[in-house]
Amino acid sequence: MAFGILSSVFIARIGGPAILGNISLAMSFQVLIKSVFTHTVNSAHLKMYNDDPNTGLKNYLAVFFFYNVITSLLVLAFVAWNQMSHNGTFTELQITLIVIFILQDYLMTPLYLYATDQTAKLNIVRANMVDFYAQLLINIAKIAAVVLGQSEIGIAWYIMAACGLSSIYPLLGLMRLNFGSFSLAVVKKYIRYSLSISTSTIAYGLLLSFDKVLLGIFGVPAEQLGYYNVGNRLGLMVLTLGTSVGGIFLSVFSKNISDNLHEKTMEQLGNYEHIISIIFLPAVLVATLFGEELITLVFGARYVQAYPVLIFSLLFAFTKTLTIPYQNYLFANNRLKEFRRTSILFAIAIVVFTLLLAYLDWFHSLTVSVAFGLFLACLFERILFTQAARVVDPQINFFSTQSPSSSSAA
Repeated sequence: MAFGILSSVFIARIGGPAILGNISLAMSFQVLIKSVFTHTVNSAHLKMYNDDPNTGLKNYLAVFFFYNVITSLLVLAFVAWNQMSHNGTFTELQITLIVIFILQDYLMTPLYLYATDQTAKLNIVRANMVDFYAQLLINIAKIAAVVLGQSEIGIAWYIMAACGLSSIYPLLGLMRLNFGSFSLAVVKKYIRYSLSISTSTIAYGLLLSFDKVLLGIFGVPAEQLGYYNVGNRLGLMVLTLGTSVGGIFLSVFSKNISDNLHEKTMEQLGNYEHIISIIFLPAVLVATLFGEELITLVFGARYVQAYPVLIFSLLFAFTKTLTIPYQNYLFANNRLKEFRRTSILFAIAIVVFTLLLAYLDWFHSLTVSVAFGLFLACLFERILFTQAARVVDPQINFFSTQSPSSSSAA
């Protein structure tokens, strides 16, 4: 997170808002593709491994390869559509960046496979350290590129090189593991699980990227996208913690259910919400009181207009971070119907709220209105998932989940 902020500062101060805006737009497409395909099969592996630890990596790799082929076809279709549309929806520079950033995910395949497999085995430190070093290399590459005066394309290629280097150690780690035997039945089960999860990952991808795509469709200049990205950046980094913890919870909840430790799950949910609230509520308060000064100090005075976006981004990230364990709670309890329904409604809410707020433009600023729309969508999701989880256990409610230990102590 620290290096992510640092690289954004360098791009914002040295490169300027236009470069920052173009890169954030291209990355939004990368995130959307990754959320729809990569995260679905990764989450499916967490579930498959905890159901049967003998599940082989060969089947996981086969599904991953299959989804990469689909990704390639979708990218080609997108490029063809843009070329055939009247005057092109996106510029040639933006299209080139979008393709480069999506290609970077192919180089990261060994890292995704290794980190997810280690998470499934609850080797959390090893999984996180691999990801940490990858993010470290990528952000160093961003800083080096912008300091050396590279344009958007140059920055993208520097990141590409860092992605390749960061995958060397995970690749060596994978080569030492037992891949097991191939089974078409297991592959079909992977796909079935991933399709069940896809509703959630599509919603997550929309949460991270639809706002920027929508602003691009509304004709917001690259400079304004850069200002928006500055305010949105901190919220997304807070959300990174939630997604990391969420992956751990899926494995932990699945193990608790197999061991019939329901009360332990309730205690973990209650403690999680308590800790997250203690950590992030003061941060939101500080950002509200001193956000303009912080933005001016870090990014420069010309980015101060990102202040309202910063507040709404922190609020939606905090709300979403509290909700993530409940998604995994439903999935671990095999409440797939409720899981899919709530995820679909959340995805619809993201599109509807952001479109409506952008159309009404309540704040007389498309960027601020869209950021507020995301916050409303996350509040709506919180209601949906806590109500669905409450059917499984009445101890769960919208504001907080009281753990059995704290309840008995009272």
